[in-house]
Amino acid sequence: MTNHSLLFVDDEPNIVQSLSLLFDDYKVYTAGSGLEALNLFKKGVKIDVLISDQRMPQMTGVELLQQVKAISPGTVRILLTGYADLDAVIESVNTGEIFRYVNKPWISSKLKDTVKLACQFADKVQNSPPASPKPPRSFASTASLGILSAIDGIPSSEAKPQILFVDPKPSFLEAYRELLKDKYEVYTALNPKEAFEILLTHGIQVLISEVALEGISGAEFLAAVSIEYPDIVSILLSDSRDANIAIRLINEAQVFRYLVKPFKRELLKTTIELAISRHHESAERPEANSKVFHRSFVNLNSGEAKNIEDALNKARQISKLSTTY
Repeated sequence: MTNHSLLFVDDEPNIVQSLSLLFDDYKVYTAGSGLEALNLFKKGVKIDVLISDQRMPQMTGVELLQQVKAISPGTVRILLTGYADLDAVIESVNTGEIFRYVNKPWISSKLKDTVKLACQFADKVQNSPPASPKPPRSFASTASLGILSAIDGIPSSEAKPQILFVDPKPSFLEAYRELLKDKYEVYTALNPKEAFEILLTHGIQVLISEVALEGISGAEFLAAVSIEYPDIVSILLSDSRDANIAIRLINEAQVFRYLVKPFKRELLKTTIELAISRHHESAERPEANSKVFHRSFVNLNSGEAKNIEDALNKARQISKLSTTY
């Protein structure tokens, strides 16, 4: 019997009952709606892992995860759904920042292993020291000043954050560089091989990759990068919405954002600004970084990857051996 507490949220009573029986060795709470689930948090009930269905009346699973993220950041969040709900999957990447995405019907053994892993991550997050208070505005760094620094023109003596764009189209890379060069040290690469060489020699903080790359998908590339460089915050750019890619981005790459083209320049700027802030938060609290946690379970005895081929092979091995979603 474990001391970890789980909350299952689904408007179908038979689903909740089935999950409760599957996890009878945990302390289980159940709710038939998002509002009912939120009431448990408001009453002060400690929940280690929240597993919520997506399609429910009044409040969707993603909306619930967003609110729980704000009121109980130590609760690890998993989205469970039987629908190919593309918008929900994309939204869960961009706003819910969930730990895993699980399709119905689930495989019991994989779901149990996933929840066990989520509980272990919850322990890390809950036991890590809180982030230090934000410095006064006049002494804040570029990252903590955020968007306000761009608006107010506040000078900073700190080095520019280093960001890397990966895109097979040179014209796009040049456009990104021109757009962002005043605030960032912008590196560019036409393919994953060039990108990995830059990662080996520069302290990249944010990686922005196109989905269609030379020989591999952007999702596979970002999954490999997340293992080798868990402190880098990644963003995927795509011409279309793809649920399978989004699910992989959640479960394997822990991607920060999934942006669908065309998007406004200001959205890209804001997203990168938020990603820089996330990088600094992760550096301060590595225990709360799901990618750092994921890497701690990787034991292939292969050392650090020296090139993109090694990194991809390692990521593929990890995916193949994984018993979780």
